[in-house]
Amino acid sequence: MPDSSPSSMPASLVGALKGKIALVTGGGRGIGRATAVLFAEHGAKVALCSRTTGEADSTAKLILSKGGVGRAYECDVADEAAVRRLFADVKRDFGGVDVLVNNAGLFSRGMLEDVTLAEFNRVHAVNVGGVFLCCREAFAQMKERGGGSVVNLSSLSGVKGAKKFPGFSAYCASKFSVVGLTEALAEEGKGHNIRVNAVCPGAVDTDMLSWSDLYPRLAPGQVADAILFLASPQSSGVSGVSLELYSDLLAP
Repeated sequence: MPDSSPSSMPASLVGALKGKIALVTGGGRGIGRATAVLFAEHGAKVALCSRTTGEADSTAKLILSKGGVGRAYECDVADEAAVRRLFADVKRDFGGVDVLVNNAGLFSRGMLEDVTLAEFNRVHAVNVGGVFLCCREAFAQMKERGGGSVVNLSSLSGVKGAKKFPGFSAYCASKFSVVGLTEALAEEGKGHNIRVNAVCPGAVDTDMLSWSDLYPRLAPGQVADAILFLASPQSSGVSGVSLELYSDLLAP
């Protein structure tokens, strides 16, 4: 993984999140873990969640070992009551959310005739419903705090014209929805100093794709760098944008 320490970043981004409260969903591994650690290195107090506390606790301990501030929570982002509790707990513990990274996601693969409606709906409940629920709670807190930044994780699978692969119909549809939701919420954020953007990476070297026949060319740290930029004041004029991160999915 590329070095994501402050010393490897542009000078303008060092300490870019100092004093900010950031919440990273799916923060126990992969992109979420890299993002949470990077945010802490750049001055944020980081709340992070995962469906089970074990992975989130591991990331929080890593942040603490580096001298940062991190706290783990358990949350299924597809569960409305659980999301409400998460944001209430973060507000109690930290005072509110300034930055939200909607990273929690579910990957499902199957040819159309083999995909059940229940599976299709579950993918959307996590990948789209979870973004919606977390954004709704975050908007309420960000309005109280005078603004904020939301970064949603989509994918090249949700970008028009990017190569698609057989068996990804549910996943692709959900990631297109994230892009649409990002653009709509960017409009709603106007007037409240709330920016909403998305990152759309190609295949990333994470556990989510470890079983597939894709050949990831992006490291989690590279995606985290893009998320940091969109979350920070350095992108203060940017909202409603879906930042595409390309990688070669084919073996050389």
